[in-house]
Amino acid sequence: MKIKQSILLLAVPFFLAACDRDRIPNICADTPQFCVDLHADSWCKFERTALIRARKQQATLPSAMHDYDLLNKLQTYHNCLDPLLAIEYTRHKERKNDKVEAVYHAKEAINQLAIDTQGSDHPQLLLWHWQHKGSQQAKARFIKLADRAEMQDPELQNALAELLLLRDSDAAEQALHKALSLYHKGDALNPDIIANLLTLYIRQQRYQEAWIWTQVLSKLDYQENIELSRLNTYAQFSVDQQQQLQQDVERILEQLAKGTYSAPSHITKLKV
Repeated sequence: MKIKQSILLLAVPFFLAACDRDRIPNICADTPQFCVDLHADSWCKFERTALIRARKQQATLPSAMHDYDLLNKLQTYHNCLDPLLAIEYTRHKERKNDKVEAVYHAKEAINQLAIDTQGSDHPQLLLWHWQHKGSQQAKARFIKLADRAEMQDPELQNALAELLLLRDSDAAEQALHKALSLYHKGDALNPDIIANLLTLYIRQQRYQEAWIWTQVLSKLDYQENIELSRLNTYAQFSVDQQQQLQQDVERILEQLAKGTYSAPSHITKLKV
């Protein structure tokens, strides 16, 4: 017992030292390049902190995923500061100058990292280049990754479906069901996936599926209003039909809650 206590006592200083090194003031003191081009006051404090940590992470363990995280943190930091430049500082104009320079440097860093990563085949980076830079080449390369192991992520499958909705509805449907099947028990489900599925079914006049997924979506934390009455103007179901469809609703909700959802058999046979 005494040996264990001694080990713990020896470990505490190392743990505290590691925590101390991870404090933002210490990171900036040890590696000023992560902080020198950022603003100094308390505005956008959380965004500034997140950016510094992302820079440290990318420098310590360089990877495509860390590049993607850094791009997002830079963009979030830039978007937080940029609106503040319209504020007129009557007494402390240097604070505004500080932010002007920080916004400029953040934009420069985004542009440089975009150049550095434009040849990457990492799916998140390809998606970023399509969404933020409008790169058709990145979009095409992202779609080609559909069956790759690194695409087995709900958000990536949802993004893939959104790109395919107009050009290949079967492939889009497959991607949306695939996205739902990738969730595990306890995961926070993105209701936009179901909203996209619902949009597809209404567009194709597949009103039974639309009714089912409207009911599923209404049970989730979805911010937009869902009006079942509008769907009833296109297709009306008897009480018996609704009771039968409701069984599918309950089955889907149970599977989503347990993380055991799987696409209907006719969906899995589609070819992307």
